[in-house]
Amino acid sequence: MRTPTGTFVLACVLSTALLLSGCGGSTVNGGTTHLGDDAATGGELLLQPAADPGPDPFTDSTALTAATPSPAPRTPGGTGRAFTDAGGPRSLSGGTPGLYGGTERTGSCDIGRQIGHLTRDPARGRAFAQVAGIALASVPDHVRALTPVVLRADTRVTGHGYRAGRTTRYQSVLQAGTAVLVDDHGLPRLRCACGNPLRPPTARHGTPVTRGTPWPGYRPGGVIVVTPAPRAVTGFTIIDTAFRTWIERRTGHDVRHDRALPPPAWVTPPPH
Repeated sequence: MRTPTGTFVLACVLSTALLLSGCGGSTVNGGTTHLGDDAATGGELLLQPAADPGPDPFTDSTALTAATPSPAPRTPGGTGRAFTDAGGPRSLSGGTPGLYGGTERTGSCDIGRQIGHLTRDPARGRAFAQVAGIALASVPDHVRALTPVVLRADTRVTGHGYRAGRTTRYQSVLQAGTAVLVDDHGLPRLRCACGNPLRPPTARHGTPVTRGTPWPGYRPGGVIVVTPAPRAVTGFTIIDTAFRTWIERRTGHDVRHDRALPPPAWVTPPPH
């Protein structure tokens, strides 16, 4: 599915702010978490730098890139802002043009190695499959169906780790520049630096306690939450993180069909 022109223009306004701008107390699949309860109160929020595998990695890193976009001036107020005035996370559809980045015809994750890590150890692969909601035998096809991209904004997720044969769960913020694999609705599903499966974040109440060292440019009000695109995406419109050009990337692991796109027709945001 290509994004319709009207939606594309509106999404470009949202992505301007991005362009200018996985390892707690509950249980998952019988595993006990190690970073605190993330449900009833603010809980704990783990800050995860782009290249740091963090605690409880499922696999060795298969990330091929972890380039953090350089900071740039923010746009003035109005609809060009990516986040709410209250400073809370802004939800953006997974199909939003410019939400993700990458390098033309270069994946952000070594798919073959990632599949090898997950299939070599049946217990580890089974734990991954349970989080992903698939059968163990479907792990290779599942990973190949995901699309390699790079986050362009600090992003809230629910991460899952693997420790002593058990699955852990935690709420975290992944730094912009993190290499991830996303599904056909644009949701992050795997973090390449550690092989940990990802799911959307849980709702939080109150102010969470953060763990980890904030990176330069980290702002709690600058964190986003990705929501599923309303329809399956057949091609993502992403930003080349090196040259700031536009790329169309087909859904799935094969990046050989990437093609350059002309710059979008930018429009002036409507008045406040």
